[in-house]
Amino acid sequence: MTLQKTVVDYVGFRRTLGERCSVSEPVLRAFCRAVGEHIPLNEISPESVSAFLVGSGPLTASWFVRYNALRGFYRYAQSRGLVSASPLPLVIPKPPPAYQPYIYSQAELRRLLEASASYQRIRGQLDPQMVRTILLLLYGAALRVSEALSLTIADIDLDGAVLTVRNTKFFKSRLVPLGHNLTQEMRAHADWRNTSGCAPDSEAEFFVGRNGKRVNLNTLEHAFERLRIHAGLRREGGPRCQPRMHDLRHTSAVHRLIWCYRQGGDVQKFVPQLSTYMGHVCLSSTQVYLSMTPELLQEANFRFESYAIKGVGYD
Repeated sequence: MTLQKTVVDYVGFRRTLGERCSVSEPVLRAFCRAVGEHIPLNEISPESVSAFLVGSGPLTASWFVRYNALRGFYRYAQSRGLVSASPLPLVIPKPPPAYQPYIYSQAELRRLLEASASYQRIRGQLDPQMVRTILLLLYGAALRVSEALSLTIADIDLDGAVLTVRNTKFFKSRLVPLGHNLTQEMRAHADWRNTSGCAPDSEAEFFVGRNGKRVNLNTLEHAFERLRIHAGLRREGGPRCQPRMHDLRHTSAVHRLIWCYRQGGDVQKFVPQLSTYMGHVCLSSTQVYLSMTPELLQEANFRFESYAIKGVGYD
């Protein structure tokens, strides 16, 4: 059995279980290219596997992504008698420190938005107004970047101020209400889109580049990197620790929790509601987004003080 044929069978098997294999399949395809698509599965050496895992740079979280993809693949191969043993390394390196989400302040958010009009030195593939609208949507509706880029015209009800986010990370669809200001920003982009000659049919993507095609994720991430640098936003730790576009979703979650504290709301009831709004299937997924910032810690301390000393804040 060749490597390529086994990969095809394995990916097909995982998809029958309801998985998308959006991470493992690209890794396995890259593995095929690295060691040879037509090599017999039982002839792949541990040295070849180690070379693929290490790659050409320093140890990063990508090592563990590749390792986990190969581990599932070789478990499948062993269970079907295609190999007698796994060539994966027995010693697992210590993982690098986990990325700490960057929580933007309100002032930094304003700097990002203001810089969106002038970050491009030359005319790029993405209109600055569209980039600004996407950033507002990621923060204002706590969307994943992929969810924003997948929105079609039919998914956006501006009169009802609601988005339909379909087939998300957890194979779920959800309705996402929009605030008044964000709805107006989305309406302004819709007007710009209509006057730019973009495809008007309901299944067309809402966010498109100047070529009229769907915005590519890598293109948007590169644009955000230039925008972030232009806005003067950085932190210590090197290139891999710099603020990301996805951190706008983290920031949205933290700012909403701070708002709940300041409004005197019931945090125990609010967090499950926030989890549903963000499209999570369990509270533990939402907790990942609730980074403890000094501002959030201060609000939590105020609430505890009211409870412990004044006897108010909880029934």
